[in-house]
Amino acid sequence: MPSRPDRIRVGMHTSLWASEWTREAAEIAIPEAAEHGLEVLEIALLNPAAVDAEHSRRLFEKHGVEPTASICLPFDVTAPLHPEKAVDFLMPALDKAHALGCSILCGVTYSTLGWKSGARPTDSEYANMAKALKPVARKARDYGMLIGIEPCNRYETHLLNTAAQSLAFLECLDEPNVTIHLDTYHMNIEEKGIGHGVRVAGEHCSYIHLSESDRGVPGSGTIDWTDVFRALAETGFKGDLVMESFVTLPPEIASALCVWRDVASGRQEVLEKGVPFLKSLAKVHGLA
Repeated sequence: MPSRPDRIRVGMHTSLWASEWTREAAEIAIPEAAEHGLEVLEIALLNPAAVDAEHSRRLFEKHGVEPTASICLPFDVTAPLHPEKAVDFLMPALDKAHALGCSILCGVTYSTLGWKSGARPTDSEYANMAKALKPVARKARDYGMLIGIEPCNRYETHLLNTAAQSLAFLECLDEPNVTIHLDTYHMNIEEKGIGHGVRVAGEHCSYIHLSESDRGVPGSGTIDWTDVFRALAETGFKGDLVMESFVTLPPEIASALCVWRDVASGRQEVLEKGVPFLKSLAKVHGLA
């Protein structure tokens, strides 16, 4: 059984550097992350087969940075409609995440970003999601890894929007190595106060995206960061706090997320302003 994290690590999504995780992107991002005191880099496995795991793993080990991985499902293999195809897509991604040395495969592991049925979620959709994720979670457990499920806002999915919905789905799935992967951008839209989602998920959450209200530089928008970090301290959060600032995005993800303009002047603004801002809050609240 994979153990839950026993401390907090601060990291960054690799979209800050590149829209695709290539050897060249790894050679820039990993040393720069280490230079700015980041402990984790989250790799978006949009094309798992193209990722050179051995090359990246050597760089992670050299610079003392740990990898995590995230994914979302293409529509033609989305779990609510095609659970068997979803399994076939997720298994190689999980293998690649393991080869990279990741402790978790998270994100929208259960559906397709930007797809909504136009109706409330159904029992059959949830049953298909569970059917797809059960074998993946069990293989992840054999690898000593966690699987994360990320509730997203109503404009990106109709299936899981809140921590409470995600908690109910975890109970249905009934796999001990599946964790809730929260995101401040989505909680800012969907929860009854941004810290509420953290408090509802409690010990069932061990991965959080720290994303500003415009997906840009943390501290420059309207997210109530004090409430976020207060809730993290109250619940005894242990896990990964990964900043997600979409400086670069592939066209299909930019379309699904409706990112049509620059959200920051570049990665240096996020690294030099956003990272120290969030680290200082973590220290104030006894989390670092």
